[in-house]
Amino acid sequence: MRRLLLSICAAGVLAGLPSSAAANHAGDLDCSAFPSKAAAQAHLAAHPGDPDGLDGDSDGGACETLPCPCPGVAAPVPAPPAVTPAAVAQTAKARVVRVIDGDTLKVRLAAGPTATVRLIGIDTPETRKPGTPVQCGGLDATARMKKLALRNGAGRTVTLKTDPTQDVLDRFDRLLAYVSAAGVDFGRTMVSSGWAKVYVYEQAFLRVKGYRAAQASGRAARRGVWRKCGGNLHRAR
Repeated sequence: MRRLLLSICAAGVLAGLPSSAAANHAGDLDCSAFPSKAAAQAHLAAHPGDPDGLDGDSDGGACETLPCPCPGVAAPVPAPPAVTPAAVAQTAKARVVRVIDGDTLKVRLAAGPTATVRLIGIDTPETRKPGTPVQCGGLDATARMKKLALRNGAGRTVTLKTDPTQDVLDRFDRLLAYVSAAGVDFGRTMVSSGWAKVYVYEQAFLRVKGYRAAQASGRAARRGVWRKCGGNLHRAR
């Protein structure tokens, strides 16, 4: 096996050598005559004394500026890609402007603009979808979200947090984020109360395990849609 490997390596070096005229040292050669550092090194080894001056710094290596492959030298490992903002969770403060339904809010970001936020990881019965009747539990889900997002009719200051496993915006240009206030995760609370179910789109979100545990608790206690709608989230009321 070792002999076979040596034969393969020798064939590789020979393939990288210059033409037979160069190999026979027909006149002075410089580094431009060689396709790689390996070929220049092989020529230097075949001509002791370095008559062509290929080892400019006298360290035994020929034509340091030429590209590898080089015998015994590992290929350079590329640097890892830079982490982009989309690959890490982003956090922002906002004030709730309006509760649209059980899983969607309108907020004003601390930086100034308003945004529509679709909570990551939950789905509630429809109340405003065009062509779809109000579904069982839809108005209850909206009312539950209002208790979370409003205080005395005014919107609360909330923390929005994106999830690196999910898109930042959905196809309707809504911001996809977890929403919380005073340490309370609105999405998980909605699932625990039974007015939302866990919703996974394409790939699991980071908090899915906790959300599923909350859903199991709500179902076991027959809260929300589990009691009122027989667990059917999309049944017309």
